[in-house]
Amino acid sequence: MTDQRVSIDRQASREDVEEILRLNREWWESNIGWDIPRMVKVFPSPGNDYLMFNFNGHPYFGMGEKVRLWEWYSDLIAQTKLHDLRIMRLEVRGDMAWLACEAWIEAKLLTDGEWTADSIGDAAYARATEIYHRDDGAGKPVWRMWHTHISPLPELSEKRPGGFEDSTVSRGLGWAPWNPFPKQEA
Repeated sequence: MTDQRVSIDRQASREDVEEILRLNREWWESNIGWDIPRMVKVFPSPGNDYLMFNFNGHPYFGMGEKVRLWEWYSDLIAQTKLHDLRIMRLEVRGDMAWLACEAWIEAKLLTDGEWTADSIGDAAYARATEIYHRDDGAGKPVWRMWHTHISPLPELSEKRPGGFEDSTVSRGLGWAPWNPFPKQEA
């Protein structure tokens, strides 16, 4: 890892950046308490062609399946606090955007079962890539999240393979070698 920041020259409108960051925050905060009415407002409606790769390793097709998954999880897991959410990169190009982030959510199993491929204990450390499109699902030019891919972070003190000497602990959650946000135009 290097302490030097890499310069990336990119721009986006202030309104687009603010709206995408608002949707990202709404999405992650809606995970606390499994707030389905709040969550669905982030995604296209009706959302039949929405696609999610979930933290559990499985794909979910359309908002109907996403809501069904959340209803199922709400009986198994109490997600009680979003401790940290860090944007690693946001790119906006016309009517499309992508965002990469890392998050730490306090979670507690309500059953004796396993809820992810890695069976997380009292915390879920995750990273996600989110794809946004300026289309509300009915053709109106409104930003919505059309895809997200969420996966668990490695053991927090595990060094990156390839001879790198850093880990999530040494870098800090969400660290990236560049400014994560584009320059914002008025």
